[in-house]
Amino acid sequence: DWSSDVCSSDLAFGMVLTSIAIIAYQTFTFTNFMISELETVADVLGKNGTAALRFQAKRDAENTLASLRAKPNITGARFLNADGSTFAMYARSPNLPPQLEVPLSEGYAIDLRQLTWTKYVYQDGDLLGAIYIESDVGVLYRQLFHSISTILLITLIAAALALFLGIRFLRTVSEPINHLIHTANRISEERDYSLRAEQYAADDLGALTVEFNEMLAEIELRDAEMERRVRERTEALSHANQTLESSLEEKVVLLKEIHHRVKNNLQIISSLLSLQARDIADARDLDLFVNSQNRVQTMALIHERLYQSDDLARVDFTEYIPVLVDSLFTTYKTSDQDIELRVEVSDLMLDLDQAIPCGLMINELISNALKYAFPDGRSGSIYIGLRAVEEKRVELEVADDGVGLPADVTTRGAKTLGLQLIQILTRQLRGQIGRAHV
Repeated sequence: DWSSDVCSSDLAFGMVLTSIAIIAYQTFTFTNFMISELETVADVLGKNGTAALRFQAKRDAENTLASLRAKPNITGARFLNADGSTFAMYARSPNLPPQLEVPLSEGYAIDLRQLTWTKYVYQDGDLLGAIYIESDVGVLYRQLFHSISTILLITLIAAALALFLGIRFLRTVSEPINHLIHTANRISEERDYSLRAEQYAADDLGALTVEFNEMLAEIELRDAEMERRVRERTEALSHANQTLESSLEEKVVLLKEIHHRVKNNLQIISSLLSLQARDIADARDLDLFVNSQNRVQTMALIHERLYQSDDLARVDFTEYIPVLVDSLFTTYKTSDQDIELRVEVSDLMLDLDQAIPCGLMINELISNALKYAFPDGRSGSIYIGLRAVEEKRVELEVADDGVGLPADVTTRGAKTLGLQLIQILTRQLRGQIGRAHV
């Protein structure tokens, strides 16, 4: 019956484990024996070679090492001076001298090829040198081969006996098991939990088949329930995604419309200021109106860029600054002036809270440069630089090679509206003001 086959298999498995344990124990025991023997040899050589190392008697050291010929497993040895240099050497084969591994450490080392032992030699607390011994592990392999051969023979005999007993009961259990495995494989490949295994007899395998079929019935019910929940959840998520996409599109359209209307309103204000400026005769009052009109246009340009862009929260200053400066040049530069403009702007996107203050500061600085830096139609250049210097920090630099600011003009306590505005905007951005140099 099934229990007899299981007992045979358990017996064979137990013998294999026992064989492995015996081989491992013998290998461990014999390895420790070899290490202990090599340690004893190293102790004896260390004591016998103390005088040779102390008085640097190389011949005595070589004679001491020559006694190792009685140990066929030892392939080589060295007496080393305190500085690590070789004092005397023995090699069973002249073509294969012992190889030292640097740095040298006291104790043994073993690998698949050899066993080595290093021992320091002391006399009266003074380090005289060291003894290094190499031994091959061929005897260990021979012992291991003998053990494996014996165990393998016993295991093969036991396996043959177990196989003979197993074949007698194979037909009784193989067909139900194969059918159960085939059914399980079909379910795994087809994901069809409606399949059932056939029960052959009312024995342990029959009981296993019944439990297997009951498990499939439960999985089938859970799978149907899970599919229903997944379908309902998918439909709900699809509906929610459609609602969110529709809401997002509406908000995008609304934001673009808001930026468009803000831009139009600012353009209306700019136009009103322009119309009002036509009736002003006083040059100072006219200049105030033009400055206010440029500030309004600066903000309007930002909102224009926003509603024309796919990103409704940030402004691309790589495109914004050239357009802004071109408008200011049109307003303030006379036709006979030769003023060169240099713009260096990194690929930088600023959000609305940063874009408007930066745009207004650029407007004030460029307007001031065009009005006062190049009197009497003189030529020159204006530089604008905007770059990210570190995370969440931006550096704006505006410079010209004109006549420069008067010595009594500073950003602190400034009396002009433009400088006051720059100081206020800098504080708003939590920034700092410094002088630039062309």
